[in-house]
Amino acid sequence: MKETKTRIRESIEALAQGSLTEKSLALFKALGYNTKRQSSLGQKTYKGFKDAYLDGNARFSEEKALVHEWKYIDLLFQLSKEEITTEHSLFDTMQVDRTIIETYLFFVVELSQEHYSRTALSHITREINKVFPMPVMVFFKHGQALTLAVINRRLHKRDEQKDVLEKVTLIKDINIENPHRAHIEILFDLSFEELLRVNKFTNFVELHNAWQKTLDTKELNKKFYKELSNWYFWAMKEVDFPGAALHADKKSLFKDEDKEKEHNAKNLIRLLTRLLFVWFVKEKGLIPEELFEEKYLANEMLKNFQPKKGTGASGNITSSYYRAILQNLFFATLNQTMGKRDFRKSGQNMNVTNLMRYERYFKDSKKFVQLVEKVVPFMNGGLFECLDMPDLKKKGRQGGDVIVYSDGFSDRDDNPLQVPDYVFFGTEDHADLSGAYGDKAKEYKNAAVK
Repeated sequence: MKETKTRIRESIEALAQGSLTEKSLALFKALGYNTKRQSSLGQKTYKGFKDAYLDGNARFSEEKALVHEWKYIDLLFQLSKEEITTEHSLFDTMQVDRTIIETYLFFVVELSQEHYSRTALSHITREINKVFPMPVMVFFKHGQALTLAVINRRLHKRDEQKDVLEKVTLIKDINIENPHRAHIEILFDLSFEELLRVNKFTNFVELHNAWQKTLDTKELNKKFYKELSNWYFWAMKEVDFPGAALHADKKSLFKDEDKEKEHNAKNLIRLLTRLLFVWFVKEKGLIPEELFEEKYLANEMLKNFQPKKGTGASGNITSSYYRAILQNLFFATLNQTMGKRDFRKSGQNMNVTNLMRYERYFKDSKKFVQLVEKVVPFMNGGLFECLDMPDLKKKGRQGGDVIVYSDGFSDRDDNPLQVPDYVFFGTEDHADLSGAYGDKAKEYKNAAVK
């Protein structure tokens, strides 16, 4: 499993340069598909495609297909029963749900613009499919992104000599330079061996349906919430939030475990809520991608960053990412007007919670300020308001405020906050979740939210 995902990532990154046909074929090989049946176009342009396949085809619309933006097109390979398996008896060509599919074609198309809407890419996919009697999967490259388009086809209800082009499903905007983990996971789920393991298909229609099911929005949402739930129960065992409001010290004989568990649960849910909203804003281009890139954080941003579990010296667990990056992003960037974002001065503004903390965690703290100041908006709402606040009933020995730490946004050395770096970046961790789910067989095998 891990090796397949690594090959998928490497194949995507290799598409940055070199022969588009060869690199695309390498990706499909990494996914486990036999690509030996090839018939590459002699002229890899729209003219070459037109000369080879259209022959005055009136159904094909050059306007909808945006042919003036085709930089490159090639037929990658044909997938048939023979290419799928050496055990020919595994597959048949029977009709299922008024659909007969005996072969697939895979094309690669490079487009001239960097960004395309789902509608535009779906139109191109439909027009190419009008030309051929079998389904065509289209692999797009546009700028530094990739999109895989899969179309659903069925026989016409009244005329079995015709078929109907239905929904186009897209795996859209796969970043070539830094493929997102979610895209790697989806492509892995589409790999031949994984599809066969999960769906146990016996013919091409069932293979096609397995692709559609894997890419179905409901299925993806179901998988997302399942993984989020698994991550939550796993992370509950790894994190520790300040519990001053509980009047319960972990080392005390009077420890109240139920209250501490409830407190950690509440804070972890709050963290997830903030993080999901941040991710949505990031997808809109309003939060720098660098803040979520492991290599950049390790090389350019944080001094003591431990994205893998068990890598700290003497078992030391750091929370550098949550404290220095996420807390400063939440409370002192999204909750601070532009132009006023900066680190608090040493010994000053102790209780001002919309000024940045943890300056010592950074290799270059100014770089962080400049990075977020460029694009991150001020969100005038309560979601990113720090909940650390003075206790109205108590005063310190010298008359100062006693702070009740709920978020733990504090430079103090005795700050007990622990949200390890690896809960955001670690992979392939195993945890027993049988207690959380009431299922003895429940195990979490992928502890990463990224």
